[in-house]
Amino acid sequence: MPLHNKILIADDDAEMLEMLSSMLENEGYTVIQAENGQEAVELARKELPSLVMLDIHMPVMDGLTACKEIKSDQVTRGVPVVMLTVEGSIYEIQQAISYGAKTYITKPSSKAEILKVVKSII
Repeated sequence: MPLHNKILIADDDAEMLEMLSSMLENEGYTVIQAENGQEAVELARKELPSLVMLDIHMPVMDGLTACKEIKSDQVTRGVPVVMLTVEGSIYEIQQAISYGAKTYITKPSSKAEILKVVKSII
């Protein structure tokens, strides 16, 4: 387990947020929650997590815009970003990768798959 194991998850679906949070907390990670992209950008700057997981479709600020802001900010540009998407739209995924996202996870995904992605990054 890494010393710095803080994960920021942003998702406007409360059930998904809770499920991901408890799964990661059970693995020993500290989880910070955000309900929209704007909150995620602010928390990323404040908390400097080891990883940010962003849902693509959220109110206030979507995950693509949040990813772009996190990756273009001097303070947070080094923080890895993983996108969470329901449809897995090729265009959105390509856009996220072009903004600096490391990879994406299609929802729903198995616990094993999610943990594999997280552990490969931090």
